[in-house]
Amino acid sequence: MATDTRPLAVVVGSGGAIARSLLARWCESGLYDVVAVGRSHCDIQGVHSLTTDYSEASLAEVTAAVSALGSNIERLVVTNGVLSGEDFSPERKVGDLTTTSWQHVMTVNALTPMLILSALWSLMRSSTQPRVAVLTARVGSLSDNELGGWYSYRASKAALNMMLKCAAIEVRRINKNAKLIAYHPGTVDSPLSKPFQRSVPEGKLFSPEFSAEQLDNLMTSAVPDGTLSYLDWAGQAIDW
Repeated sequence: MATDTRPLAVVVGSGGAIARSLLARWCESGLYDVVAVGRSHCDIQGVHSLTTDYSEASLAEVTAAVSALGSNIERLVVTNGVLSGEDFSPERKVGDLTTTSWQHVMTVNALTPMLILSALWSLMRSSTQPRVAVLTARVGSLSDNELGGWYSYRASKAALNMMLKCAAIEVRRINKNAKLIAYHPGTVDSPLSKPFQRSVPEGKLFSPEFSAEQLDNLMTSAVPDGTLSYLDWAGQAIDW
């Protein structure tokens, strides 16, 4: 049974820096019944916390729990992503590619966000004006690639962008008021970017709060047009 008459704002990957800023922002606004989805419990006051291991069975349980809170998702943000780990880094040359790291990066960055959308897709039909944003990256743009390298990460974001474009075409058939955004937040001061921050130009390392605010504003002003918008933190379109 629904616990609130307000529309839902759901943030997946709730342990991340941008995700936590969004959750805090939307809780403070009072506009939404806010739901956090992640591997561990979210400790932000006022949030419904749901845990998942991102398996399809677990995501089905998340969908059931979200549905019990309400059927009107007004905001859905998927923030899951990985760039490096203890035993792998972005490849500088093709010879650095390994099966293990490739499969891990592709799964986390491309497949998992789409499985999340797939699980929650049924709620898109009943939502009045759903705005869906998935965190991607400018390096997923083929036309913008002037430096090369980062094979797995670039490929995973390009694959994600393509699947989101397909999803945007599909969702307009079930809800003409829905809008999908592939959002490039810029370089955000977070654990994901920490190993690479020395090369960031002055003034281009953003706080999670700033990135969350920019995304919130973009989602609010987004107009449903049956297409996927590939936008950066400033609201500028990125070439595919």
